[in-house]
Amino acid sequence: MKLNLLSKYRTILMGFAILWVMFYHSHVYVGTSNFLEFFKRIGYGGVDIFILVSGFGVYFSIHNDDSIRHFYKKRALRILPYYYPIVIVVTIVAIKLGIWKSDALFYNLTTLGYWRNVGLGYIYDWYIPALLFLYLLTPLYYKFFKINKTVTTLCAITAAYVFSYSTHGTYEYLYNLTFRIPHYVIGFWLADFLIRNKEYEFNKITIVLFALSLIVGVCLLYYFYYYTPYFEEYGIYVAPFILITLPLCMFLCYFFSLFKSYKFPILTFLGIHSLTLFIFHEKILYFFHLFLPSNIENICSFIVTFILAYVWQKLVDNIVNKITIKKKITI
Repeated sequence: MKLNLLSKYRTILMGFAILWVMFYHSHVYVGTSNFLEFFKRIGYGGVDIFILVSGFGVYFSIHNDDSIRHFYKKRALRILPYYYPIVIVVTIVAIKLGIWKSDALFYNLTTLGYWRNVGLGYIYDWYIPALLFLYLLTPLYYKFFKINKTVTTLCAITAAYVFSYSTHGTYEYLYNLTFRIPHYVIGFWLADFLIRNKEYEFNKITIVLFALSLIVGVCLLYYFYYYTPYFEEYGIYVAPFILITLPLCMFLCYFFSLFKSYKFPILTFLGIHSLTLFIFHEKILYFFHLFLPSNIENICSFIVTFILAYVWQKLVDNIVNKITIKKKITI
């Protein structure tokens, strides 16, 4: 099992992650299957995969061009043109329907809704504000990272956990971000390690440790979910993913590598459109939940989400590319 599989199958991995998140958000009935119920309930783990993969990909970007201006420009073009127009439309409609208050537009556009804890039910989402925060700090983090990679990584992980556990009762609404910072910096560290060790292969002991870490993490989640009342408290619902995410990513990538001639077209499509799928799905699902019977709302929401995500990404891609090309020609 080689580390470069994480780079080779990054898009397919994102496809798996967004499918898992969409399954989590959906109202799909899983019957009496404890396994499916549990798998669906922890579907937010797809976000942990996204965060790790983001840190992994971002490192290559800033390593190849450490201009802060260029870095922020690339990140902004990658997210904001796809995100803001939809946020504006959805927020205005929600205000008109009386679902959100009139100040929701301000909170959503500035992302202060998440940071001020106005309530996740009254903001568009928490993930993009959290991701923008990580991108904002990345150039500063990179400067320290170049000085001492391992110490900087360990300090960031420690600081994330210390902040999380020391602010329970005050800032626990930030757990969705703070408990995932370790994944981001681990992805950062792995990308740097891969650049210096292009053909690095995990030995058998490491693979066994990965398997044990994955099993222990899943067992902890299962135990807290079914046998304690603390699953939603103290970050328990996200903390065990520090044991799960990297091993899961590596085992999935290894599984993908076993089918050398198969391109996993569905997962590839989902991975390429993962951002726009995330932007649309939950809000479309909420809309269909209001007007459609429960047995068809999920199917309709999935189909409409796929169509809108594809069309919207295609449209915005063309606009961004035209603007970018014009600027290059002018320069």
